Amino acid sequence: MPDHCTSSVPPVRPPRFGRQCLNLWHLDPEITFLNFGSFGAVPRRVIDLQMAWSERIERRPIEMLDRRLTELLQPAHDAATRFVNGVPGHNAFMVNATAAINAVLRSMRFAPGERLVATTHVYNAVRKTMEWVARRDGAEYVEFDVALPTSGSEEFAASFVEGLPEATRLLVMDQVSSPTGLIFPVERILEAVVPLGIETIIDGAHAPGMLDINVSRLLDLGAIAWTGNMHKWAFAPKGCAMLQVHPGLRDRVQPNVVSHNADESFHERFLWQGTADFTSWLSLPEALAFGEEEFGWSALRKANHELTVWAHELLCTAWNVEPISPLDGSMIGSIASVPVPGSVRARFNEPEELMAALYDHHHIEVPVMPWNDRWHLRVSAQAFNEPDEYVSLAEAVLELGA
Repeated sequence: MPDHCTSSVPPVRPPRFGRQCLNLWHLDPEITFLNFGSFGAVPRRVIDLQMAWSERIERRPIEMLDRRLTELLQPAHDAATRFVNGVPGHNAFMVNATAAINAVLRSMRFAPGERLVATTHVYNAVRKTMEWVARRDGAEYVEFDVALPTSGSEEFAASFVEGLPEATRLLVMDQVSSPTGLIFPVERILEAVVPLGIETIIDGAHAPGMLDINVSRLLDLGAIAWTGNMHKWAFAPKGCAMLQVHPGLRDRVQPNVVSHNADESFHERFLWQGTADFTSWLSLPEALAFGEEEFGWSALRKANHELTVWAHELLCTAWNVEPISPLDGSMIGSIASVPVPGSVRARFNEPEELMAALYDHHHIEVPVMPWNDRWHLRVSAQAFNEPDEYVSLAEAVLELGA
């Protein structure tokens, strides 16, 4: 593909970055992996530690699970809280962000006529949860659109606040949208909606590891809860997420499985919900140490962002499509969603068919996200990715539409 497809030269990957570091993971080198956003990928050393934890538990199951679990998990709670600048002593581990939002919403009650509200950018599993809770209580679930493309965070925040439906009791707001990849200006929006009495949950599923976040500040600004997955961009094993809840709500929130600690503190209630595999939580400190020791978290976020911004412009230019957010990268982190060209979409009935064609014929793993009647191809950038992989993707899509 000619160099003029983008106005900027490809970013130079820093030392230790690029294809040379792919062997830190178990990822298949034959696959161009541009979908770190869905489930992440666990580094080899973190998997090794998780297996060691499993063996340790199986050697002394009663001691490890019955007598020492609280003690053993404390370093993970401390590391997670520091990593997201959360509130010490009030962390709950969850299997994923959807489970966390379920716990908060299902612990609340809503009156007929009250509205549970999200934008059309909402993650579908969260949408289904909100619909279920609204039906349970005779309330109403409403979605509103924040139109794209947007010129930037200020316009997006203004459009967001202006579009809020009347009688909104509760709002679930993405920190990073799954289908569109956009970083929402959550602080600005909280400052506008909290004075209106709207209780707001921040769905930060993609945020830990991608963004430098401050959960304590979000709660101080009035968010009633924040949740984020640690098994995406923070390198933890699958089934590792965290939940932090505003002090005013902690006494009311119960885990999805009510168990022995139901009458204890927030932290203790969520610790034990029955026998489970706790090794993903126990391995979290090693996952966070991996990111810092191999790359440095600040350097990793910066390098991934730079590559994503460049890839975003490359794909929009190559496919002659309008970007949904500014090309300066001010509203994206390590994922970017690019509209699929009409000539390509016309050849496929479902997004999964396009994904399969890219995988089967070009060995490229990348998601196609349907949103607002359009398909968007969502690329990720991680330490092991190289600019030429996005060039290959641009060419493959054009070939499929020829």
